Amino acid sequence: MSTTRFQSPLLTQLAERIAKLPFDPTPQPYSVLIAITNEAEPKILYSLRASDMREHAGEVSFAGGRREDTDDSNQATALRETHEETGIHPSQVTVLGELPLQFAKSGRPVKPIVGVIPPSVNLVPEMCEIARLFWADLATLIHQPTIDYAYDLGSQVLVSPSFIIDGETVWGLTGRITASLLEMGFDRQIDWYFNVHDK
Repeated sequence: MSTTRFQSPLLTQLAERIAKLPFDPTPQPYSVLIAITNEAEPKILYSLRASDMREHAGEVSFAGGRREDTDDSNQATALRETHEETGIHPSQVTVLGELPLQFAKSGRPVKPIVGVIPPSVNLVPEMCEIARLFWADLATLIHQPTIDYAYDLGSQVLVSPSFIIDGETVWGLTGRITASLLEMGFDRQIDWYFNVHDK
């Protein structure tokens, strides 16, 4: 996609920055898609996982998931999983590139893929996996302050930064990926710490 087709200078800048990042074709077991609408005020799509999921129940995530044998790239994994979870067809996504590899709290490596989607895209959440889909305004998120989030570990508490987006707490892996997007695209520096304290 040429930069003249972007509806926002923010998307133009983001596309130019991501195009300069290294590309690593190494197959990863998990990939997610950061889907951003191509409009004057771009929005980022987030998912709230269903409360009865075996893993990451009730947590906010980007659409994505586990690699399958038929996936020929990390991008293919992210696009296939996004289609299954949100109804967004791969043909509706213009991939800008990828962000540096991140790791879930379980240690699993996750490759974030960045793509642009039409603002009028029809969302069909996978009801067995997704409780709701919601949006973050990109311009707001670039400057939005983080707040501490406390995660109960039993005898200890883990404290980490988080974003509050549409009433949902975005922390952990999804928060780190969001912070990486803001750093790579817009020079927003966030110290994404994990401090563990005894109760």
